[in-house]
Amino acid sequence: MRLLQVQEVTHAYGKDRLFGRSGRQTPVLSNVSLSIDEGVCLGLLGSSGAGKSTLGKVILGLEKPQRGRVIFQRQDIYAMNAVARKQVRRNLQVVFQDSYSSINPRMSVERIIGEPLDNYESMSVNEQKRAIGELLEMVGLKAADMTKYPHQFSGGQLQRINIARAIALKPKLIVLDESVSSLDMVTQAQILALLNELKRVFGLSYLFITHDIKAAYALSDRLAVMDMGVVVGMFEDKEQIFASTHPAIMNLLQSVLAEHPRNRQIKPV
Repeated sequence: MRLLQVQEVTHAYGKDRLFGRSGRQTPVLSNVSLSIDEGVCLGLLGSSGAGKSTLGKVILGLEKPQRGRVIFQRQDIYAMNAVARKQVRRNLQVVFQDSYSSINPRMSVERIIGEPLDNYESMSVNEQKRAIGELLEMVGLKAADMTKYPHQFSGGQLQRINIARAIALKPKLIVLDESVSSLDMVTQAQILALLNELKRVFGLSYLFITHDIKAAYALSDRLAVMDMGVVVGMFEDKEQIFASTHPAIMNLLQSVLAEHPRNRQIKPV
């Protein structure tokens, strides 16, 4: 069943208005269309500046597009009322790249993960503590960690806390915006394995925004590639990406290093 549909979304950033006239606008997204089914991870690939993160913001309701529609659970998120918008916020969560700036350093882990529960659930103090402890254990941490503060954790551990907060309300879709790119390779592999397991357990859908084709391949069921604000490739079978001859896709494929240094080829400049 279709969970999300992005229909011909176009968006541009413009300069400040001067004497009532709008400045020249730089197109970021141009007639972008894609969809995500329930229980599916769509990997959205592209180089820096391709428009991936802007599209993520549009889907999250943070950046209203100039044209096009975003349909989530059969409702246009930019045409719904306040009550429906609050329900969307419950079912549409996000994990950003920077695990440090995504949380308040003055809040305990209990308060960080408890925020969405406070907003949407009616729980006693003991019920909420139990729920937070279970969430921490789901992401590979300890229930006792809820009393700690962000400075007491590594970047990988903080990202696990961000993931625990994102799944607290059992959402339908999580946007993962470069959420593993700042982690070392070992931690990245652990987080990808965790996301795969959570997807299986809760039937989650993901939009996995990344420039890393290896990470996208590891987590995603389907792949899409953006270049200069346009979707240049959609692959229902992710194996098909390796047969693409589009220059932007070929550049992504060629950027992947071989596992062993002796097998890596350095192209002449």
